[in-house]
Amino acid sequence: MDVLLAIGSAMGGYLVGSISFARMITHLKKPDQDLSNVEIPYDSGGGHHMAAIGATTASIVLGPKWGGIITLLDLFKAFLPTLAVRLLFPGEIYFLLTGGGAITGHIFPIYYRFKGGYGISPVLGAFLVLDPLGVLVSNLLAMFLGYVVFREFVIAMLGGTWIMIIWVWLVRGDPPSILFTVIANLLLGIAAIPELVRHLRDRKLGKVSMKELMKKFPMGRMTEKWLKRKNE
Repeated sequence: MDVLLAIGSAMGGYLVGSISFARMITHLKKPDQDLSNVEIPYDSGGGHHMAAIGATTASIVLGPKWGGIITLLDLFKAFLPTLAVRLLFPGEIYFLLTGGGAITGHIFPIYYRFKGGYGISPVLGAFLVLDPLGVLVSNLLAMFLGYVVFREFVIAMLGGTWIMIIWVWLVRGDPPSILFTVIANLLLGIAAIPELVRHLRDRKLGKVSMKELMKKFPMGRMTEKWLKRKNE
């Protein structure tokens, strides 16, 4: 492995991942809005302060349409550079470093004092380059387990990335890919799980339902629309 190329791949992904589309689009649409001071509201009243700044936070301010657009942009900012590096250096693992850098940049962006979003979208973007079939199978299984079996929103939202570790281990089997999926999940856990645990606690206290939580998260709304279309 070329050390300089490895560092360049990781740093390139990190600098692109650090771009905050949530902040940029919110600044264009509502220049006076401060995304660091946003509360996610519950239909029953109350809510809680959003710790992360990403598509979910922006969707509360700008609406679900823009939340969905920002989610896709966050996915592609990891997918495109990771894919480019994989195509430029076939058979090498540099693209994993690019994907890891993009995820890290999204969660800890250098341009914004290291305060970013959850990381779910860039994780999916990087995983799509690694194994698109695995992403599809893992997320379908997570949705089934989360919405049908356990009725837990956290499983539906994060289960796909967890299952991806098992998929890569069983199907691909190469240590770099397995390590990449594990590290990506650790980063995602650092950023997203504390927030989702608060939602889970509020759900158990009767403050919010799973269906309402789905509507609060852009990826949850996309999933709900997809499920409705499949049932039509």
